[in-house]
Amino acid sequence: MTIGIIAAGVLSGLGCFTAVILLWPPRPRLDAAMARLHPDQAVDPAPPWLALCRRLGAASGVGVPVADLDLLGTDLEHWAAAKLAAGLAGLGLVPVLALVGGLAGMRIDWSVPAGGALAAGTLAFFAPDLIVARTAARQRADFRAALASYLDLVALERGAGAGPTHALEAAAEIGDGWAFARIASALAGARRAGRPPWDGLAGLGERTGVRELADLADIAEIAGQEGASILRTLGARADSMRAEAVAARRAIARSRSTVMVVPIALLGAGFLLLIVFPIAYRTFG
Repeated sequence: MTIGIIAAGVLSGLGCFTAVILLWPPRPRLDAAMARLHPDQAVDPAPPWLALCRRLGAASGVGVPVADLDLLGTDLEHWAAAKLAAGLAGLGLVPVLALVGGLAGMRIDWSVPAGGALAAGTLAFFAPDLIVARTAARQRADFRAALASYLDLVALERGAGAGPTHALEAAAEIGDGWAFARIASALAGARRAGRPPWDGLAGLGERTGVRELADLADIAEIAGQEGASILRTLGARADSMRAEAVAARRAIARSRSTVMVVPIALLGAGFLLLIVFPIAYRTFG
């Protein structure tokens, strides 16, 4: 039991230290700010704890969800810190419960809290990956919905006689959502770097995992280099994206309807049990 108490104290201290770091983060570093301004020339310092999380993720087959983190606007450091904090909290939970049980007079073998701590720590360590994946999936669906509207706006600008570059930038300035802000930022970055706007859209699609941006970049590149008419192409692509979104939402609704069968069946079973139990008790009691 002494080993369990020592382990609980050490893990609790590490958890408190990690919580303090997350609540009062250090000042932003200059190299991190320069890395966000110039991602192509950035040098990743790779702190030891971040490198450890990357190795653990690679060993588990999960890896670093770079596209999801970029879509959510989360740094690798915050993601790794969340994983370490969750893992330490999971490690310390079971020993703390065992310590409380020991103080209450329960006799617990030290191998039980040790095994439980390893299992809880492992599950908690990979919990942020699941949260990031689910949140990024919802964000990506919202991005595709906003991108369909953006395609319509680009088509209207082109129909009004605007060039491909002006149409892409003007359409991005009309919307006020976060998706339009990301598109406008990518176009502005490409303009500052002296590159065509479709390169910025292609880079944004590659970083965030939204493949529809790459399709839009190809369409805009054809219009910019060859002067082809893209009004019908943009309209058809927007309609197909809306149809895909509707089909995905219908599939989600059907899956949720199927899942609701289980609690309804349990409620029905409980109701039948309440009806049958008095009769069975009077008969066989």
